[in-house]
Amino acid sequence: MVRKQSFGIVTTHYLNLKVMASKTPGILNGAMAFDEKNLLPLYKLNIGKPGSSYTFAIAERIGLDKQLINRARKLVDEDHFRLDKLLNRTEQDLHNLEKKEKDLHQLMQENEKLKKEMKLAMDREKHNQQVELLKHQNKIAEEKLVYLKEMERKLKQMVIDWKKENDKNKVIKNISALLFNKQDKKATGKMQKQVEAKFVELPGEIKVGEKVKMKKNHQVGQVIELRGKKAVVKIGLLPMQVNLTDLVLVKAKGDSAKK
Repeated sequence: MVRKQSFGIVTTHYLNLKVMASKTPGILNGAMAFDEKNLLPLYKLNIGKPGSSYTFAIAERIGLDKQLINRARKLVDEDHFRLDKLLNRTEQDLHNLEKKEKDLHQLMQENEKLKKEMKLAMDREKHNQQVELLKHQNKIAEEKLVYLKEMERKLKQMVIDWKKENDKNKVIKNISALLFNKQDKKATGKMQKQVEAKFVELPGEIKVGEKVKMKKNHQVGQVIELRGKKAVVKIGLLPMQVNLTDLVLVKAKGDSAKK
C-alpha cells in the first residue's frame, strides 16, 4: 500500500504494526487521547506517536477474571508489554502536561485582567487627586481674586477719603491697618510659634516621604510626590503642589536623628 502511494487510515491494537509504522517512510503514527484514570476517551487526535491499547486496564474495568488477566500478562512478550506500558505513561504525562498548560494559560489571562484593573484603579485615583488639587488651587485663586477686588475697593475709598478728610493721620492709620492687618500678623505669628514648638528645621535635600514646612504660612505636611522643581505635599487630607524653594525640611522634636 505504501509503494502504491495509497492513502488511508488503519486502526489497530497490534503493537508490531505500531512499531513498523514508526520505522517505515510514508506511514505516520497517531493515537486518540485517553484518560486512563477514569477510562474515558478525550476525543483528541495526537499525531506523531502511537498510543497504548490500555488492554489490561480496560479488561480489569469491565470485570474480566483477574487470574485470566494475570495469565495474559505472562503470555505477552515482555518487550511489547514494556513498550505498551511506556506508551501508556507517555500519553498520560502528555495529557497532564496539556491540562497544566491550560491552567497556566488561564491563570496568566486572569493575572493580565487583574493587572489592567489595577492600572485603571491607579489611574482613576491619580485623576481624582489631580481633580482635588485643581479644585483646591481654583478655590485659592478665587479667594485671592475676591480679596484683591475688596482691597481695590477699599483703596479707592481711601483715596476719596484722603481728598475729603482734613485729619490725614486718621486716613494713614486706616491705610496702615488695611495693608498690614494686625489680626493676620497675630495669627501668622501664633502658627509659627506652634510649629517651632513641635518641629525643628533641617538642612538637606527634600525627598518623597519627608516632612516639610511651608515658608509662607508655616504649615507642615508630608511630601508624596516630586515633579521637577515642585513637590506635591499632603497637608491634612488634601494634597497641594508647592515650589521646592517655598519648602524647608523639618522633623518632629524628640524623633531620632535624621539618617
